[in-house]
Amino acid sequence: MKWENTQTPRILVVDDNLRIHEDFDLVFINRQRNSELEADQNEIYGQFEPPAVLKPAYELDHAFSGNEAIEKTHRSIVEGTPYQVAFVDIRMPGMDGVETIERIWAIDTRIQAVICTAFADYRWEDLAHRLGQSDKLLILKKPFDHIEAFQMACTLSEKWFLARQANIKLEQMELLVAQRTQRVLDLQRRETLSPIAPVSSEPALTVEDESSMKEQPLILLVQDHTDLALSIQQGFGPDYRTILVKDGAQGLIQAREMLPDIIIAEVTLSTLDGIELCRKLKNDELTSHIPVILLTAHNSESGQLKALEAGADDYMLRPFKLSLLKARVINLQESRHKLQDLFKQVKQLYPRDLATNQSDAKFIRRVIDLVDENMADWEFDLETMARKLGVSRRQLFRKLSAAAGCSPNTFIRTMRLRRAAQLLTESQMTVTEITYAVGFSDLKHFRTIFREYYGVAPGEYLKHSKTQ
Repeated sequence: MKWENTQTPRILVVDDNLRIHEDFDLVFINRQRNSELEADQNEIYGQFEPPAVLKPAYELDHAFSGNEAIEKTHRSIVEGTPYQVAFVDIRMPGMDGVETIERIWAIDTRIQAVICTAFADYRWEDLAHRLGQSDKLLILKKPFDHIEAFQMACTLSEKWFLARQANIKLEQMELLVAQRTQRVLDLQRRETLSPIAPVSSEPALTVEDESSMKEQPLILLVQDHTDLALSIQQGFGPDYRTILVKDGAQGLIQAREMLPDIIIAEVTLSTLDGIELCRKLKNDELTSHIPVILLTAHNSESGQLKALEAGADDYMLRPFKLSLLKARVINLQESRHKLQDLFKQVKQLYPRDLATNQSDAKFIRRVIDLVDENMADWEFDLETMARKLGVSRRQLFRKLSAAAGCSPNTFIRTMRLRRAAQLLTESQMTVTEITYAVGFSDLKHFRTIFREYYGVAPGEYLKHSKTQ
C-alpha cells in the first residue's frame, strides 16, 4: 500500500497478555534473518534466497495497561508523533478497554480504535451506549486471524492520513472563500470611496496578503485558571483573536496547527508545563518564531532563569495589570514588524536578518535555498514549496507572514525579481534570457511586475545601474 504521508504509521497495542503482543509483533514487524539457520538450509538444500516480503512499514508500540496506554498517548502528542491505530483488549484488570479508549479519545480524537473482544463480551449496542456512535471504532473478535488484523491496520491507517488531508483541504477552502469575500467587499468599498484608484509604485498585493494584513493578531492562551483566562481574553478585547486551551500538550498541538502571533502560557500546567512547552516551541522550526510570554505566581530567580533558558521572550509575575501585559504583547509585535521591514529594504537577504533564534534562521535558510534551487521553474509556487518543506499550505503562509510580512507567493516573486536585478547588473544575459532564468514564462508579464517593483523597466534599470 502506498501512503500519501511519508511518516511511518504508528500502532499502539494495549493488552495485559504478553503473548498477544508477541502475536502482533509477528504480524507487523519483519523478522530478522538467522544466519546460522540459513547456513544449515544452504548446506542441505543448496543456495536459496527467500523472496522479499512487500508490505507497509509500521512502528509498533506496546502498553500492558490502560494507564500506560494513556501515558504513551500523551507522550506521542507532546512529541508530535501521534498514533494512527490502537488495538485495545476489552478485558484488562483495573481500567477496562472501553474506559481506556474513552480516555485516549479525550487526549487525541483522531486515533482509530479497535476493540479486541470475545463473542461473550460487550455487544455493539453496549459499546455504542458507552462510547457513542463513531466511525473511528471497530470490533475485532477473538480469536482473530493475522491477516484480519493486518488488513484492518492498513485500512485504518490510510483512513487516518486521508482524514487529515481532508481537514487541511477544508481549511484551505474556508480560507479561500473568506479571502474572496473580503476581496469583493474591498472592491465595493473602493468603488464607493474613489472611482479611480491611484497608481502605486509598489507591487500589487495578492488576496492572501490583503486578507492577512487586515486579520487581527491571533493569541494562543494556555491557561488552566478559568477566571484569569477570561480576564485576559476580555482585556485584549476586539483588537485580538484568542484561542484558549487548558493544558500544555493541547497548547503544543494548537501552536503547530494555528501558528499564532503570540503565545501566553502559564508556567504550572498539567501534562506539559509552560517552560517545557516553550522549549519545544523554540526548538521546532515551524514554531520557533512565535514570541512566548510565561506567567507565574512564584517569584524566584531560578524559575525566571529556567524560562529564559527555554527561550521565553518575556516572564511576568502574577498578579499583574492587564495594561502591562498588553503593552508587552505590543512591544513583541513591533520587534517582529521591524524584522519584516528588513525584508522589504535589504537587497541581499540573509536568514539571520529575519530570525530571532537559530531554529528560525534554519527554517528561513531552507526556504531561501528551496527558492534558489527552483528559481527557473515557473510552476514553483506555494503548494510546491509547502510540500517540499513538509508543512501544510496554511502553516507555511502564517510562518512566512510572521517572518517576512508577506505571503509565500509574494516571497517567491520578490526573490525572483531581486535575482533578475542582480543578473541585469552582474551578467551578460539579455532581458529575455533573464526572464526565463528567474522563472517567468511571459516576457511582457515580467516587464510589468519588474516595473511595479523597481519603478522602471528592466532595460532602464540596467542603464541606471551602469551610470552609477
